[in-house]
Amino acid sequence: MASNSSPALRVEFSQVNDLHKVALSPKEPVGRKNDALARRGIDAHGKLLEAVTEIPAFAELAARAGRPLRIAIVSDFTRIPYANGAVFQTRFLYRALRRCGHHVTLIGPRDADAQPGEVPEGTLEIPSLPLVAYPGVYLPMPSEAWVYDADRFNFDLVFAQTTTPLMEFALWLRKVHGTPVICVNTTHLTMAYEVLLPEALAAVPAVHQAVLGVLAKPFEVTYARMYNEADGLIVLSEGFRKYWEDRGVTTPIHVVPRTVTPENFDRPIGEDPYAALLAERGLEDGPRLLCAGRHTREKAQDRLIRIFAKHVLPTKPTATLAMVGIGPDTERYKEIARDLGIADRVIFTGEQPFTTMLDFYAYSDVFVHASLSETYGNVLGEALWCGCPTVAFQDGIGASSQVSHGENGFIVDPGKGVDGLIAGDVRFGSAVVAFLDSPELRADMGRRASKRARARHTPAAIERSMAAVFQSALDAGKARENAGFKGPRGLARAATTVKAFLPWTASMLVIFATGFLRPAASKNWGSKQPTIA
Repeated sequence: MASNSSPALRVEFSQVNDLHKVALSPKEPVGRKNDALARRGIDAHGKLLEAVTEIPAFAELAARAGRPLRIAIVSDFTRIPYANGAVFQTRFLYRALRRCGHHVTLIGPRDADAQPGEVPEGTLEIPSLPLVAYPGVYLPMPSEAWVYDADRFNFDLVFAQTTTPLMEFALWLRKVHGTPVICVNTTHLTMAYEVLLPEALAAVPAVHQAVLGVLAKPFEVTYARMYNEADGLIVLSEGFRKYWEDRGVTTPIHVVPRTVTPENFDRPIGEDPYAALLAERGLEDGPRLLCAGRHTREKAQDRLIRIFAKHVLPTKPTATLAMVGIGPDTERYKEIARDLGIADRVIFTGEQPFTTMLDFYAYSDVFVHASLSETYGNVLGEALWCGCPTVAFQDGIGASSQVSHGENGFIVDPGKGVDGLIAGDVRFGSAVVAFLDSPELRADMGRRASKRARARHTPAAIERSMAAVFQSALDAGKARENAGFKGPRGLARAATTVKAFLPWTASMLVIFATGFLRPAASKNWGSKQPTIA
């Protein structure tokens, strides 16, 4: 498989004249673009971080092995159907590994909506069923004979970036061939399965607890078992390391956050996207709040709309809240805004191309994030990288791993119970207003956010961490080989296959059925995102 010809990841930054193609005069009036540049650490003379060059860590893996590796990425997506942190990470790995000469095979569900060129060449597409609650999500099913032919799969390493029972496929290869397997926890399981319930049922405490007991908790037990059968588990924050340790995971757990791609977020800032949005609605310019992400209940954008109505607009009546994205709850969110009488102040932009998100972050005053379910939160990482002042809820996991209160943003206690949630809303709204009242605070916090993000989340830094995990799993596989590992043959292999594929099939059918409890109102999303290859 030929290597990708895109620019090498080892060039992280360069002089702004090369990277941004902007030249600011010291006499130029301060405006939104100047503010955005300053927050990213760029002064009037165009100074940015110097170039950093080093041997890519994935290239060192090949040098250590004496040849390029054969690596399978098992993913829930074979294309990018919508803005999704897990599939963007798949894209990053696919490209970075291929740049270093490794042979990469993507394995995932067959996507009936994929257009020519959207699925990377050589992808193995497993037959699938659609998850009607989430357009763009397909559930892979082992319903074709080739899936059962273990001898056709000859990999040095399997990277299972999936939070579906497709993980059983990767672990089956480990049991049959001894192939090293790394799993990745990309979804907060309890939140993900609970959100399949219709809104009315989810509000009933007895139903809520029943779902946790019948569906979510058993799935946690199943996933803990699968993680323990792998050679390592990657989580995206320290909070999730403890989360899985508390649930009995004993396999090595590695904390590796996600990266931000400089080619998208260190490019020249474009035109102000708010100008047209405000003009279309006949609104005057005022304080700008931005929320980005898939519109689905576990991300709590409805709470954000209510906070905006009750705790921001009364003191900032010209403020707007831009809701960038789309999802199964978009229409419900619009209805909430109408019921609160603020439909003119909440701007639903629809899905936006990933390549234009820099402009939304750059021209916003505050990025707001109310989700308590993120394993990481890519949009948070992007906003911080771009120097966009951020307010989020303390969740102990994704947001808490990225935002340090008073250093690179404000992170507040969300509260519990009726009174606690009300107090949490007040705290969140007050933090937003504090940012809006102080341009100096926004600028200072934005600069700190960008500096910290660039120190921790560059592609080279994440690649080094990933390569270390890869090597750890390869070493474990080598130890099995040296100990005389021999996979099952004949009837023993057949029994191993049934033991892996039966729960995979049964679990997928359960998830498929639950998807009909809350079917999505629209399937029209996903056309504006990049491809994996």
